[in-house]
Amino acid sequence: MADNRYANAKCFVFSPDGYQEITYEELCRRREIDTNYQNRKFIPLHGMLMEVTADTYRDFYKDKRRQKYLYEQSVKSGDISYDMLTTDEFSGASILIDDSVDVAARAENKIMMDKLKQAVLTLTDDEQLLLYRHYYAEISETELASLYGISQQAISKRIGKIRSKLRKIIEN
Repeated sequence: MADNRYANAKCFVFSPDGYQEITYEELCRRREIDTNYQNRKFIPLHGMLMEVTADTYRDFYKDKRRQKYLYEQSVKSGDISYDMLTTDEFSGASILIDDSVDVAARAENKIMMDKLKQAVLTLTDDEQLLLYRHYYAEISETELASLYGISQQAISKRIGKIRSKLRKIIEN
């Protein structure tokens, strides 16, 4: 069992109290002096060796052989898959996923912005100008009231009516 890949690995063996951590060197020593240890099964797990049942050992290596077979078939047929990059320590899928960007939210926002642009085009020139001055030029309702020669409440009402009109156009 002496394998230099595991020289510095932690090893976990079954004990009456659960798993017991030992060094790889200790595992090799026990295998040399105790025939009971010679039949124990271990699988590599995140750079460590973990004792497992014979069934788990068989299933683990059966799966590894299948993965190797599938990989060889993919190479033979020229397939490219992010799964080919998956190892015990790294998930190949993680290279494709950018958690910082919510694609669905961005797509929904783009759709809503397109609808809003189309809806604004259905407004009268005066309504479009009022919205432009308030939202894009950032002119306050008080300043707009002074500019139009009406009360701030009247400007607020006009903007509210235009927004309601836009909402109805977008929802339909």
